[in-house]
Amino acid sequence: MSAAGGLIIGVDTGGTFTDTVVTGSEGTIAIGKVLSTPGRPEQGVLDSLRAAASAIAASADAGVRAFGNVRSAWSAGPAPARLGRRDLDRADFDRTDFDRRDLETSGIEALLAQTSVLAHGTTVGLNALLTRNVARVGLVTTAGFESTLAIAKANKILGLDERARRTPTMWDKPESLVGRRHVVGVCERIDASGAVVVPLDDDEVLAAVGRLVDSGIESIAVCLLWSIANASHERRIGELVGRAHPHVRVALSSSLAPRLGEYERMSTTVLDAAIGPLVASYLDRLETMLRDHGFAGSLLVARMDGSVQPAALLRHAPVNTLQSGPVAGVAAARMLGSVLGHRDVITADVGGTSFDVGLVVGGEVQYLSRPMIDRRPLALPVVDVTSIGTGGGSIASIDGRLRSLRVGPESAGADPGPACYGRGGTRPTVTDAAVVLGYVDRLSGGLILDAGAARKAIEAAIADPLDMSVEEAADGILLVACEQMKDLVRRATVQRGHDPRTFALYVYGGAGPQYVGRFTDDLGVAEVVVPALASQFSAYGAAASELEIAVSHDVPPAPVVDRLERLAELGAELEATARAQLAEAFSVLPAGADTQVDVLRSVGLRYYRQVNLIEVLVPPGVIDRAVVTGLVDDFRRRYEQVVGAGTSNDETPVELVRVSVSVSFPAPRVRPSRPIGSAASTAAASTTVGSRRAWFDGGWIDCPVHRWDDLVVGRSIGGPAFIESDETTIVVYPGLVATIDGGGHARLARSTSAAGTTEAARSTEAARSTSDAGNAGASRQKRTTPR
Repeated sequence: MSAAGGLIIGVDTGGTFTDTVVTGSEGTIAIGKVLSTPGRPEQGVLDSLRAAASAIAASADAGVRAFGNVRSAWSAGPAPARLGRRDLDRADFDRTDFDRRDLETSGIEALLAQTSVLAHGTTVGLNALLTRNVARVGLVTTAGFESTLAIAKANKILGLDERARRTPTMWDKPESLVGRRHVVGVCERIDASGAVVVPLDDDEVLAAVGRLVDSGIESIAVCLLWSIANASHERRIGELVGRAHPHVRVALSSSLAPRLGEYERMSTTVLDAAIGPLVASYLDRLETMLRDHGFAGSLLVARMDGSVQPAALLRHAPVNTLQSGPVAGVAAARMLGSVLGHRDVITADVGGTSFDVGLVVGGEVQYLSRPMIDRRPLALPVVDVTSIGTGGGSIASIDGRLRSLRVGPESAGADPGPACYGRGGTRPTVTDAAVVLGYVDRLSGGLILDAGAARKAIEAAIADPLDMSVEEAADGILLVACEQMKDLVRRATVQRGHDPRTFALYVYGGAGPQYVGRFTDDLGVAEVVVPALASQFSAYGAAASELEIAVSHDVPPAPVVDRLERLAELGAELEATARAQLAEAFSVLPAGADTQVDVLRSVGLRYYRQVNLIEVLVPPGVIDRAVVTGLVDDFRRRYEQVVGAGTSNDETPVELVRVSVSVSFPAPRVRPSRPIGSAASTAAASTTVGSRRAWFDGGWIDCPVHRWDDLVVGRSIGGPAFIESDETTIVVYPGLVATIDGGGHARLARSTSAAGTTEAARSTEAARSTSDAGNAGASRQKRTTPR
């Protein structure tokens, strides 16, 4: 995905932090991590890039390989990076694929000038949808179908969680993004074969659109009946609107989601129209800012299907950027799994705002069969990622009726952030609880967390009202948060027929390593891995994802044996479209890149009168009757695999419903690892850089603190202990052992001598001064007597 000698940069914008990973042919070069900038996300991207450039410049000056020990300032720009991982010869530096010396004076400009591809995962569209900061949308549809969105298939519980489904008072359809008075029907009709039954009246369309624009509409969605069979009427409406009202954005269902099902197709088109102006404006601002700082490469954006595409394409289909950040993490887990030998992986992303779980099964990411965003269906391929509002910034509170502890879904975000950030936050969060218990004392950027502010927030909001000590309240906050995480992992696996015991669990995100030892306690997974780039894993996923163009088109259902000619014709059309779009990125790819393109064809088949389809791969070459016969045979075999042995019926016709083609350029083989200690070191060498008191199992314990970057291959750390990098902290809970593998990843497993380790730590703590022990005891006993 990069030109020879060029850098690839991945950037992920989250609700709390913005992460950057700079990669080259030798692997990871540097990372940057800064607080996100709500309202100005492009500034957060630039700040994160500047932090990475600062680290590279400092390492070039010192003659040390850049690795991303990035200290980024929280207000006045990045501070100098702290150096000291691994010394390399200057000659080795001179052989790398970019000139670090330029960065000593030029910084971010030199970095971007040497960058071929910048891949970006963004939550701008998703945040706009969730906060209803969207454009005013009008909808044009076929006369007589104006109520499609309002009817919503009469389903009031679609998308609700299990608790809400059992509570009838919560049964309600999601708030419509289009007011009823902004839905207009025009007289036209195309039948299922694509024949025009009622021609489109241009004057009627112009009059209807004029009324919408006069009422303040900023974006128009167009979804006509059977436009998947013949899109001429939708295209004509788009032309008329473009000429009469060039400032109004138009979204056509036939271009965005040519799929069967009017409700899903209409919902997707309205979503695109709603977030389109905001996302397109953001991408324009971001690209302008990057170009102004010397970037001449290709700006790619992560999609919901796990691939990346040029920003120029996604400006016309921004609905594909929803969930792009969490999906990039799943794509990264799939790539790392192929390196570590894990074909079945549970992904757990714990950020500042949410907890996201995905699956890789048999080496392949899993897609949602009925994708939804904010209870709104989508007619697009979406990687299966389930999320809840539980993260480091999730706010803890007391339920007013039950007087029970609640965590999330409300988040303190990046501004003001948790109380311990010292930025004005006063409400207790999960991160505040971790600070009070001694699990973490600083975050990326060198920010020293304010434990006093965290204690004060928890005491006022939780401990005092519930008559318990601050430590007990903080421990309760983590208990609730981790149980919510554990429950989501179970729902994503057991309730979908997967046995967690056969899966490895990859935990990442800035907060993930802090809580993994607790929420995985009794999940029974085969192995737990904290990736070396845990805090920037989604950014790495964006950088290492395939550049892919996937196009598909639904057709009126008919026996596949009778649609041979149409199948071959449509397949050729879709491949030509995909290749043309992919060619837009060839300017930054190696010479001859078009010869390395992979083409994958598939068809969606189903039995006559059934609803669900099964995708079957189409072999390369000419599509003739023998190929179609093979497709039907493959479908019947796959059907029995999915539904059960003996369920296939040779007498029932198999219908063709969908034709799909994807063309892709292979992802770069970037090592998802961090340089580790010198090979001359021994596994027994001390890496302890200090100790910290922390609260485990109802009491305070002195725990050793280790430097992650100094740990050699095979080094094992038994809990309770902490393994720190400049970006995150692994909390090794009592009873666990963390072992560093060859890529610098931490593998967590149960210890065979957990009790002895914990008792030894408690003995050390008991030997502390009498005054310290008395103070700790007073803290624990604070609320033993009811008021």
